Amino acid sequence: MGERTLTTTGPAPRELAGRVSRLRSFSARPRRSGAILAGLVLVACSSPPDPVPVDPEVHRHAIASFHEARVAELEAPDSWLSLIALHWLPEGETTLGSSADADLVLPADKAAPVVGRIVRSGDDVRFVAEPGVAVTMGIDSTLSLPAGSGAIPPDVSTDPRIEEEALGSAGDGKSIVLRHGPINWILVSRGDEKALRVRDNESPVYDVFDGIERYPTSTDWRVTARWVPHEKTVMVPNVLGTSSESSSPAYLEFWIDGERHTLDVTGAPDSDRFMMVFADATSGDETYGGGRYVWFDRPDADGRVVLDFNLAYNPPCVWTGYATCPLPTRDNRLAVAVHAGEKDWEH
Repeated sequence: MGERTLTTTGPAPRELAGRVSRLRSFSARPRRSGAILAGLVLVACSSPPDPVPVDPEVHRHAIASFHEARVAELEAPDSWLSLIALHWLPEGETTLGSSADADLVLPADKAAPVVGRIVRSGDDVRFVAEPGVAVTMGIDSTLSLPAGSGAIPPDVSTDPRIEEEALGSAGDGKSIVLRHGPINWILVSRGDEKALRVRDNESPVYDVFDGIERYPTSTDWRVTARWVPHEKTVMVPNVLGTSSESSSPAYLEFWIDGERHTLDVTGAPDSDRFMMVFADATSGDETYGGGRYVWFDRPDADGRVVLDFNLAYNPPCVWTGYATCPLPTRDNRLAVAVHAGEKDWEH
C-alpha cells in the first residue's frame, strides 16, 4: 500500500527556490559549432538583428490581456491552486477516502470515509468505487492548457456516474478525471512512475490568492532574437531531482543593453511555438528560484524570433507543492536581471 500522506516526494517549491538560486550561473556561454576558430569569428562578427516593430499601445494591451487571463485561469475551478496531493502509486491496491486508514487520505468534511481503491498493474491503472459512493467520470484538460487561456470552468452536468473506470490519457493533452464532490483526481506519468494528482475545488488556497505581482510592461523587454540552428542534446532537470534528455534544434541569440546572450531552444524544429524555461539574476530573489517560462513563435523568413519577456510567467510550482516542473537547463541561466513578467508569489 502507498504511504498515508498528502505530500509528494522531492523538494518543496520554497526549498527548491533557494537551491536553484545558489546554483545559478552568472556567465552566458556562447554556443559554438564546427572549429573553435570559426565559432570565435562568428561571435565577433555577429550583431543584433533588425528589430520586429510593434505599436506600443497594441503591445501594452496584449500584455494586459495575457495577465488578466492568467489571473482568471488560476481563480477558476481545477486550476493549479486546487491541488492538494501528488500521490505516487505502488503496484497493487491503494485506497482513498477520508478515513485515517486510507492510503491516500482526503479531507474529512469533503469525502466519504472510503471513496474507492486504485488498482495498478504495470501501466494499467483502474479505479473501483466503494459501493454506494457517488463518483463521476469526465474529460479534463485544464492543467495542460497554455498559460493565458483564461478561465474555463469544467462542465460536469453530463458526466456519468461510474463503478469502475480506467485512468489515463484521453488524447490530445486530455485526461480521464474522476470526481467525488469538490474532490477530483487524474493520473500522471513520470517515466515508469504513476501518480494521482488530486484537486480540491474548495481549497483554502483560493482564499489567499490575491493576483499575480509583475513588473511594469515595457517594450524594452520585447527582444528580437536570432534563431541559430544547431544540433544538441540537453538534460532538462525537474523539481523531483531527476532529469530527461531533450533535443535542441537551435539557440536564440539576442542583445540586452549591448551585451550578447543566448538561450537554448528545446522541442521539435518544425513546431509553430516553443516554450522556454530560463533563469536570470532575479531568480530566487524577486522571481521564483526555479526559473520562469516564456512562449515564442517560430522564426520568420529572416530567422528572427520575438522573445517577449513581458510574457514570462511562473511555473505551476509557484502555486502548489504538488507539481513536477522542469527547471532551466545548464545553459539557460542568464547573467542579466530580467525585470519583466511575473514575480514570485508571497503567501
